[in-house]
Amino acid sequence: MHLDRSAGRTAGPLGAAGTACTARLSAVGCSTDAGAGVRVAASTPEARASASTAATAAPHPPPAPVQQVTVDLDDHTLTIEGRSFPISAPQKDCPIGETTVTVTAKYPTLTLRPLAITKYADIRQWAVTFTDHRHDQRLLMWALDPAAGLASIGHDAPAGSIALAPADGKQVYDLIRPGARVEIKGRQAASTASHSACFDRQPINRDHLYRNRSQADRKEGSLTRETAALRGSSVRCQANGPSNVKRRR
Repeated sequence: MHLDRSAGRTAGPLGAAGTACTARLSAVGCSTDAGAGVRVAASTPEARASASTAATAAPHPPPAPVQQVTVDLDDHTLTIEGRSFPISAPQKDCPIGETTVTVTAKYPTLTLRPLAITKYADIRQWAVTFTDHRHDQRLLMWALDPAAGLASIGHDAPAGSIALAPADGKQVYDLIRPGARVEIKGRQAASTASHSACFDRQPINRDHLYRNRSQADRKEGSLTRETAALRGSSVRCQANGPSNVKRRR
């Protein structure tokens, strides 16, 4: 052991530790411990900033609140976003059969299966669907066709769903979001009529929607071919007309 006159401190093993500290921790900085002659790590502004950032990390944002919708079958009203709309409630023997549902999807146009009586496809505008306790997607609400009038609003008319006036149906369609929670109040029958009578209760699945879309595409294609054929016939008639007249002369 010897006296380090330049530093005024005892050099030796502790001095070697101080040298190692200087060599290894120069990146973060060292300070001398006056009592032991050893250099120890000192926090730098960068280290303090990193520790502060880790301690005050922003929390995950809370989930968006679930949209709440209320349907009162007795008062024939639907309330959403603080606005109330008159509705046509389901027939007594064709209830929705649920008291709380979650909106599954929205369709500007939804084509249901052809009715057993008329054999014609039933097209609904501004349709909103839900998934029932059997895991079937079903029609919840839709907008009446303007040609049908508004006589059913305020009464029980649809065969298993809720109907709104055309303009109201479009507004509700724009307001409601998939995932919205719909509370259905009012008296509902415990049993239902047959599915053939309560045709709004029919399941709506992907195959059904694809089949409807394919039928619409085939119908549109058929109309396009018929239109093209008529136009072609018209052109041929115009082309042959003058020559026929000329031959008669």
